Amino acid sequence: MDQIQFLALYFDAPMQSYGVESRFDRRASLPWPSRSAVTGILCAAMGIDRADRTFLANMAKLDLETFVLKRDNKRSLSRMIDFHTVGGGYDNKSETIHIPRTADEKGRRTVVSYREFLLDARFGVLVSGDNDLIGKFHAALKNPVWGIWFGRKCCVPASPIAQGIYVSKNDAVQILCKRAGCQSPQLRIRETDSYSEGSDSFNDVPVTFERHCRGMGEEFSSRRIIVEYLDQ
Repeated sequence: MDQIQFLALYFDAPMQSYGVESRFDRRASLPWPSRSAVTGILCAAMGIDRADRTFLANMAKLDLETFVLKRDNKRSLSRMIDFHTVGGGYDNKSETIHIPRTADEKGRRTVVSYREFLLDARFGVLVSGDNDLIGKFHAALKNPVWGIWFGRKCCVPASPIAQGIYVSKNDAVQILCKRAGCQSPQLRIRETDSYSEGSDSFNDVPVTFERHCRGMGEEFSSRRIIVEYLDQ
């Protein structure tokens, strides 16, 4: 049996945003990267088609462990609420049908949506489970096929994402902490198959990224996680 390898990913940006079941005009963010976001980044790096459900099914079998990293001893994660206008430039019926009409029914107004961002956050992610796929991810992240961002297109990485492949989980975590300038992670988020052991459940395991499936209730499956406080 091949020795387990861990791909270390470093998520560093002025702004990040990770919505789960966040729709309509208020878009909140999880306090750490969703599995959907990590999957999307790796798929973009490799140039995987949105409709490739087989590849996503294989990715769902990978183990994912996420760490919340402090940048230093004084600074912690903060949030910002920004607003975006939607619908101002739409002119045909198919584009404007979901935009509310004005009170006098003379037209459709622009919608203001409120979106939450994590500021100055640092995260580490370990991916393991298929050494061949891990190697392909590592190579692709150094020369991605498509653009990469952390949840939204305005959230551009400030540091290289790929931080190497390791056979020691502890070594991988220490490298990520060193990049963030901290001694140890604040939180660890890991997955479990046992509902009783878990802390929470999220519907963020991608089944498909096809646009026509959005909002249909079939684009994600759920996972159970355990949240552990490591640095109090």
